[in-house]
Amino acid sequence: MRDKRTVLFPSLLFVVLFILITVTGFLQIKIIQKNLQELLESQGEILFKHLKKEIDTNLEYLSLLEKSPSIITPNFLNIMVYDEAIVEDLYTLLSDTKNLELGKIPLEDLLILDDKGRVLAKKGTLKIPPSYIRPLVSKTQETFVKMPSRHEKSLVMGLRIGDRIVFFSLDDAELEAFRKKTIVKEVLESEGKRFDISGISIYGPKGEPYLTTGEKKENVYVLSRPLDSKFLPKYRMEILLSRVVADDIFRRMTVNFVFILVFLLFSGALSTYAIFLMKKKHDEKVKEMEREMELKDRLVSLGRLASGMAHEIRNPLNAISISVQRLKREFVPEKDKRDEYNEFIDIVRGELRRVDRVVEEFLLSTKSRVPFARENLYTIAEDVVTLIREKAQLKEIDIVNRIDRDANVECQKERLKQAFYNIVLNGIEAIGNNGTVEISSAMTKESIDISIKDTGPGINEGDLRSIFEYYFTTKDKGMGIGLPISYMIVKDHGGDIKVLSEKGVGTKFVISLPLDQTKKARSVTPDAP
Repeated sequence: MRDKRTVLFPSLLFVVLFILITVTGFLQIKIIQKNLQELLESQGEILFKHLKKEIDTNLEYLSLLEKSPSIITPNFLNIMVYDEAIVEDLYTLLSDTKNLELGKIPLEDLLILDDKGRVLAKKGTLKIPPSYIRPLVSKTQETFVKMPSRHEKSLVMGLRIGDRIVFFSLDDAELEAFRKKTIVKEVLESEGKRFDISGISIYGPKGEPYLTTGEKKENVYVLSRPLDSKFLPKYRMEILLSRVVADDIFRRMTVNFVFILVFLLFSGALSTYAIFLMKKKHDEKVKEMEREMELKDRLVSLGRLASGMAHEIRNPLNAISISVQRLKREFVPEKDKRDEYNEFIDIVRGELRRVDRVVEEFLLSTKSRVPFARENLYTIAEDVVTLIREKAQLKEIDIVNRIDRDANVECQKERLKQAFYNIVLNGIEAIGNNGTVEISSAMTKESIDISIKDTGPGINEGDLRSIFEYYFTTKDKGMGIGLPISYMIVKDHGGDIKVLSEKGVGTKFVISLPLDQTKKARSVTPDAP
């Protein structure tokens, strides 16, 4: 249930945050899309005003030139260029027309002759002098052009098209209309290239196409407004702006947003899993700390009780021991019962020594007020090896001391020796016969780790949590006090003890001790009275 809550809360929090980010992101995308649309509209409005101004300015010059031909302006030469452009456009129009249809040609005066100069078709009242016709009939010229002048403003042009000769004339009004259209076309083409406009179209008062530049393209923004020009009244202009850049920006932002969402999804899932693992580890650590605190409290309580009881038990034990010695010395039974009597007395004395040893161990484990001194760790381990080597050799067990000879630590020497002795003895008893117990050390910045490793059968996983509890033992003759006493001694030194065991491989006890006791607070258990 606890694990479910651990996963549920961060998961719900992540889902809520993910939904909020998603909704906010989509709203931002809509806002950006709207802003891009407004940006295109604003750009179109600016270009529309600029083009209208350019058209009005150029048509104003044309109007001034027509009203006052004597006025020479910088644009006068441009007007002449426009007339040449008109001639070129008409030449192209008539040259590309194989079957001339008079009704579709935008000219009022038009005359079509055969290659002999005979009239084939006529439109309007155009009269062409023979002197204009002869060069074309004789094929000495392919075209004839009479440009407008101050006295004669009409433009007359003749050209050979296959086996035909075409003449046309443009009067003042027609020439002005063509000039207007040419000027507007020039403005639209030049400004369109300058500002990279996809296309510009102008429509007449009835919606008929008047002029178009550029190409009709897909993916464009269309801005259509009345031209509102005094020279082109009731005309409408349409500007086509490419949406490629705006759409590319929008597409990239959408892709980035989706990428962010996917990244958040994966990172959120990983974060939730990481939170779950950290919470699980935290709970396990808290449980372990609670277990250690509970165990320590029990050890302290039992230690105090044992200390008090030990003091009370030692006096009767001494009295009993003295009485047994006197009994053996002064009261001798009959000869046939003497051996049995001596054997009985030896058993009693052995059990008394055993009880006295147990009491001594209890008293030693509670002497936490013994002053700390800087001791050599190798020497302490070597003393333990010396004390227990004979017992190990009887079982063909090697004890190897690999502790650094220069390793020093502040400790209560005799108590620490007792802790090492209990753990090494536990390893020897676990091995049984033929094996090794190895004592080694590893230095860190502020502590030293002492490892006591045996090659015994290992400890069952279910027993690992209980080995430091008083009176817990898996041995037939064990009392279950050696490891709890070692645990208490290590804790009194401000250290820690851990057990690593693998079934069939062996067990390793790792004791961590601070190098300097002044840098770490110690838990002190007072001596029993």
